[in-house]
Amino acid sequence: MSEKELIRQLAELKEKGFDDSFAAFCARTFSSFEYPAEHLAPAKMHAHYLRLAIDILSDEMRREAFLREGKAEGTEGLFREVAAACYREALEAGRPFGELFVEKWCRSLSRQRSVLT
Repeated sequence: MSEKELIRQLAELKEKGFDDSFAAFCARTFSSFEYPAEHLAPAKMHAHYLRLAIDILSDEMRREAFLREGKAEGTEGLFREVAAACYREALEAGRPFGELFVEKWCRSLSRQRSVLT
């Protein structure tokens, strides 16, 4: 998909929010993984982090700075890694950013190794 189309989709999601079918997708995706206790809280907050990614990536100046910035630690680092990877994958594969983000966020937090420390 073109970057222009992806930005349009992100802006539309930001404006309209998540519909019932996407909310159901998120619930199914979240429930399809098991999480270590220390990762359960951020995993439950997948919609919050998705909304944050949409806010940042739908704004040209914030998007450019966000995608240029280096690595970070903990939850912030995971958020940056997942958001940037999903942005690139949405451009390359044409899959919806929101679905990519929720899948990758939940999968990353379900790993038995600690990704937050």
